Amino acid sequence: MSLDLKKMLGEKVLVFDGAMGTMLMAAGMDSDEIPESRVFSREEDLIRIHSDYIDAGADVIQTDTFGASEIKLSSSRRGAELDPDETNRRAALLAREARRRSGNKCVLVAGDIGPTGEFFPPVGKMKEDEARGSFARQARALDQGGVDLFLIETMTDLREAVEALRGVKEISDKPVVVELTFSRKPKGHFTLMGNTPREAVEILAEEGADMIGANCTLSSSMMIELAREMRSQTKMPLLFQPNAGQPVLKGRKTLYEQSPESFAADMEKIVSAGADAVGGCCGTTPEFIRLIRRKLYGTGA
Repeated sequence: MSLDLKKMLGEKVLVFDGAMGTMLMAAGMDSDEIPESRVFSREEDLIRIHSDYIDAGADVIQTDTFGASEIKLSSSRRGAELDPDETNRRAALLAREARRRSGNKCVLVAGDIGPTGEFFPPVGKMKEDEARGSFARQARALDQGGVDLFLIETMTDLREAVEALRGVKEISDKPVVVELTFSRKPKGHFTLMGNTPREAVEILAEEGADMIGANCTLSSSMMIELAREMRSQTKMPLLFQPNAGQPVLKGRKTLYEQSPESFAADMEKIVSAGADAVGGCCGTTPEFIRLIRRKLYGTGA
């Protein structure tokens, strides 16, 4: 594991940043726009978003590359116009530029890797080596851009999470964090493809993940129980990044209405349940991160 990340985890609970998509929409991005295209068209907007999260107290910021794998980009006309290598490299460089401007050398840049949007058989036709190759290509470009670690997130299928992890580890020995997204069912927590937290913990540990956890889908209050469950099953570092409540459709807009204050209070409970790192997903902003920091450490950033 990276000496910096290992040292930071040994000293305190780490605070990751919040949503990128929410902030891009607030900055004027259209709903049909490819978020990753902004690394070329709105560089200063992206640097400002990263900077706002750093100012709020984030220890880790995530690149604007959630959908920047070759497979994901090629699935749409607008995405296919973007070069995966240059998109990922440039996103990493912009995050590093925000860190440079902040003067805070302790902030880590995480190369963000999301799902391809495709599925393995019998649901879909994606092949394991195809997925792994796409993730390896993305990781290589992020590594060339200078990320400090990789964050594989919002995975609904443990099989895809494993291929992403393997792809990253083919090209880099930097730390890899893997987050799946779970729903709460009558019989427990499950991913869309039926994976349980216990399966995720055991398999991702065997595959060499440095930190595991969950993000998206669940609200902060709902994720407290999941944090307790996962902590009871592993001693590995755990990261949790819930949504700011459940989505509410108003007109043509999807809104998340939880207050930063109640979110931060829940995150304190998630830390008490055993989290080593916390942050936010859909609907969260720098204000959420600022209040998490204040709740955990008694002062703002």
